[in-house]
Amino acid sequence: MRKLLKFFMILIISILLPISACFADVIPLNTDDIPTDTIGVYQTDKSITIYEKPDFKSTIILERTLDYKDVPTDSMFAIMVSSKYLGYLYVTNTSDDECWVEVIYDKANNLKGWVYKSDDFQFMPWINFINLYGRKYGMCVLRNTSPEIIGIHSQPDESGQILGKISRPKLIRLTSVEGNWMLVSVLDFSSETTTGYIKWRNEKGKIFLFPKFCKNMI
Repeated sequence: MRKLLKFFMILIISILLPISACFADVIPLNTDDIPTDTIGVYQTDKSITIYEKPDFKSTIILERTLDYKDVPTDSMFAIMVSSKYLGYLYVTNTSDDECWVEVIYDKANNLKGWVYKSDDFQFMPWINFINLYGRKYGMCVLRNTSPEIIGIHSQPDESGQILGKISRPKLIRLTSVEGNWMLVSVLDFSSETTTGYIKWRNEKGKIFLFPKFCKNMI
């Protein structure tokens, strides 16, 4: 009986460990986690002030000192890596002078406001963000991605020859991003590598592939 109980304890721990590896982080896991009207992300500072309009004279909607380990702020972050005190908010628009960005500060209620950029590099369009972190960590396929999306093509076009499909990948290495397509090398569990193009975003803005910030993302 003790051996059986010990077996189940080990089994439960082995199941929970991969899940808890990133429990403090905020990352999109499903295709529906990323609103289709987003154009990129904004990197937050130690504090944030959100305005109703892209104007310092407009109403302040929210002022907050950010604690990157504070669970209640999870509804704000699009991506948060607590170990690095790194946070990003979804961006849906930029001002005409590009000094301000419109961010989603409450994902649950889709509430938006404007933030002034203290640094030009705080705003990263999706292609820049994916190029940076996709090259660094590799890519993963978000859940709920349609099966037809995961085909690996010979060229960045749906009419291109399908060379294979992403199935239980060990590694998706990013080479380059070309519009809504990216050139990748996919290493599967049989240790075979397929290189070709995959569609990471459709014309409506739905994103299917995302940088692999956590080891348990596939």
